[in-house]
Amino acid sequence: MVRHHMPTVFIMCLLLVSSNLFANATTLPEEASAPLSVEKTPRVRYWQSAVGIDLPTTIGPSAGDSLHIPIRDDPKIVPVLYHNIVFGRTGNIYNRDIYNFEHDLAFLRRNYEILDFEDLVAIERGAHTLDTDGTIITFDDGDLSIYAIVFPLLKELGMKATFFIVPNFIGEVGYMSWAQVREMANYRTQDGERLFTFGSHSLTHRPLGELPEDELLFEMKESKRILEEELGYTVDVIALPFGSGAGDAKVIAAARKAGYHVVRTSQPKAIGSDRINLMNVNTFNVENYSTDVFVQRLLRLTGR
Repeated sequence: MVRHHMPTVFIMCLLLVSSNLFANATTLPEEASAPLSVEKTPRVRYWQSAVGIDLPTTIGPSAGDSLHIPIRDDPKIVPVLYHNIVFGRTGNIYNRDIYNFEHDLAFLRRNYEILDFEDLVAIERGAHTLDTDGTIITFDDGDLSIYAIVFPLLKELGMKATFFIVPNFIGEVGYMSWAQVREMANYRTQDGERLFTFGSHSLTHRPLGELPEDELLFEMKESKRILEEELGYTVDVIALPFGSGAGDAKVIAAARKAGYHVVRTSQPKAIGSDRINLMNVNTFNVENYSTDVFVQRLLRLTGR
């Protein structure tokens, strides 16, 4: 009986193709890059908000409630970073379910002064004084859940937040449209306060620390130009995709040259209110776990 053996080269090719397919299948959307060029034809929208309908808040306190935030002799600032908010269960570390997200917000409102990056600049310059711990609530990428879930929830709670978006993602399926971004940016409270600000997350969501200088500068400048054109105000904060290039002199120089005053990284460290480095702002990335774990990790970062 003749036995047939597959050639060794053929087997190696099969293994290589299989490994590439597996790698592509396990790449998370939050780790992908946007296209360098964007089609101008309108995209099909799979979701549209219902007029006059907001999501109810299931936990307190609400925007009008008085809070008793602990006074601190050595206040710390810990910005927090979210990506997508979802209903129900999820296995993606970048997702946060709405049940735990709402409890995160309740904890933050009771224990931290909610800041934005304008406040952070004022603190660094001595124009704003903290007597308690502070946080900046941030979101990366521009996922559609920001408009569908986060926007109505934060409006009801009266909480500030900053959204770092990738212009070349906007309008793609699963991401916000420019109309939705502008609606959020133009929102004001009854007192005329602007709650929501937008910053750059680069043009195409590539790791900036790995790019040559010309591409690095283009990513920063072009994203800033598009955002300012769409929003109608100056954008001076950038968040580094994947935290790539944090503390890198080349990246910092490019950010300054592009006109940014603040660079947000993904390093999970607390910031002393008297030791703020605006070109290397640390951030606690919140992953897919319970609020109990969120609280433990946040308190550990601040040494509480």
